[in-house]
Parts: sequence; structure tokens; C-alpha cells
Amino acid sequence: MGLVEDKALVEAALFVAGRALSLKELSKALGIKSLDYLEKLIELIAAEYAERKSAIEVVRVLGDKYVMQVKQEYSQMVAHLMPKPDLRTGELKTLALIAYLQPIEQSKLIKLRGSQAYEHIKRLLEMGLIYAEPYERTKILGTTQKFAELYGFPENDPLIIKEAFKKVVHAEYSDLIAKMEKQQEEKNVE
Repeated sequence: MGLVEDKALVEAALFVAGRALSLKELSKALGIKSLDYLEKLIELIAAEYAERKSAIEVVRVLGDKYVMQVKQEYSQMVAHLMPKPDLRTGELKTLALIAYLQPIEQSKLIKLRGSQAYEHIKRLLEMGLIYAEPYERTKILGTTQKFAELYGFPENDPLIIKEAFKKVVHAEYSDLIAKMEKQQEEKNVE
């Protein structure tokens, strides 16, 4: 394929994914071996969107990942049109805890929610609602821009999100929150 076709293929992949994709993921999925070439294609696509002042942008996130998304200044105006994800009760509870406690170590979340949370985390990652970054022998979890847009937040600001989820989490996990806050206080005293 030529440059135009390769660029169109990358653009299509970013569009249908609905989440951030790494260069390696794109390379494997599209059969484009050169990561440098792939990165140049993405930069060309991003520049074209920027040049025509589109409501859509292609941006680099989380290191070497790229995402196609609605620009922040438009996302609030169209957020109500976004389809809500079909999440089961357990997945919603896990997502609420991640939103409230972010950034949270996966190992701590599993202690709070039990081993079924591994499946919840996997699904939430696939949906692009959370991120997971390696940290020591576990992962750090937090919400993504897609989560923020989907749930009507102006940006993916953990402080704003935490405050919004405070009532939900405290009602569901009041005993757990009290225990965690006590542990944190004890840690701060040491």
C-alpha cells in the first residue's frame, strides 16, 4: 500500500478502537512493521485534523499510545449522545472504587473487591474506561478521558471525579472507607 492508503488504515483503526492504542498494537493489527513510519502516519493524521480545525483530535497519551477523541471544548456538548456502556453491577462497583481511590494499586483493589475484580478490570480496560500502568509488582489504575467524557466530567481530573464519587462509594463501602482512612492516618503518623 501507499502513503494515502496506510494513513487511511491507521485513521480507521484509531476511529474504530475507541480507546488509546500503542504503536505496537497498531503495528501488529495493521501489519505495518516500522514503528517510526507508523508514528509519522499518526502525526500526519493529527496535523490534518488540527489544520482543518476539526472537533476531532488525535493525541498521544500514556507514553506511546494514541487516541482519536472529541476535543474537550466539544465533548461536554455532545456527551449526552454517547452510548452508556453496558456494565454489570460488580463492574460498576469496581469502576466506582477506581474512580474514587485513583490512582490505586491493583493489588489493593483486589483486596477490597475480591478476585472477581480481575475480570472487571480486564473489561474496563477493554472498554477504555480505565488505564493500568505497571508499578513494582502490581499496576496502578485510574480513569481515562473516555471515562470522563462518558460520565459528564469536563476533564479527567482525579480530584473532581473523586469528589463526585465520594457519596456513592461512602454509601456502598462506608465501613471499608473508614478502615482505609484510619490506615492512612496511621501511616502518616509513622
